[in-house]
Amino acid sequence: MRLIRRRLSGERGFTLVELLVAITVGMVVLMAAFMVLDRSISASSQISDRTEALQRGRQAMDLITRQLRSQVCLGETAPIVSGNDTSLTFYGDLSDGTTPIKQRTLSYSSSTDTITESVVPGVGTYPALTFTGATTSQPLLTKVKQIVDGSTNRPVFRYYGYQTGTTNGTLVQLASPLTATNLPKVALIKIGFRAFAVRPILNDKDSATLENDVYLRVAVPTNPEDGPECI
Repeated sequence: MRLIRRRLSGERGFTLVELLVAITVGMVVLMAAFMVLDRSISASSQISDRTEALQRGRQAMDLITRQLRSQVCLGETAPIVSGNDTSLTFYGDLSDGTTPIKQRTLSYSSSTDTITESVVPGVGTYPALTFTGATTSQPLLTKVKQIVDGSTNRPVFRYYGYQTGTTNGTLVQLASPLTATNLPKVALIKIGFRAFAVRPILNDKDSATLENDVYLRVAVPTNPEDGPECI
């Protein structure tokens, strides 16, 4: 009991060595806590960026898909006017039939990282319409880049037609830009791009990859050997 009382009533403090060890251990614990906090904040920002990128990308993809599915023939003229890796022009009709068909162009610019839609209303009497009027343009998506396959940028628009001489609907990719011969052969368009958050950060890990397939209205899956037809 005397020994215990002596220890409890003693005023002896920490030695210098004990103090240095306690400070070192405390600093290690604090550094670990700060690293965990920093990682948590960084991960939270990445999740927020990916969520925003996905939301923006889905909205743009829905608009692009909706526009492409509005394709119509101009009389016996195929709906696709021209197409390459980053641009597509076609005739479309989103009205109830009381307004003229419009010529729409969807294009991607690598210099501004933007997908833009340009619209020219048709003038005249169907099917003898001309598209020389005023063009209205609007950005559908900013902060967007092409999908990268290895070290190669994948086209935003890829075009497929039914393989000649087959009856099972086999699709083959058509050369881009589309030639006058291949324009009426297009049965399927594949769209793909990477969307980013609005924040000024272009980190591949924070992007959202979106892809979709759109069949032309004139494509007849039950009769692929004849290719798409304007009816």
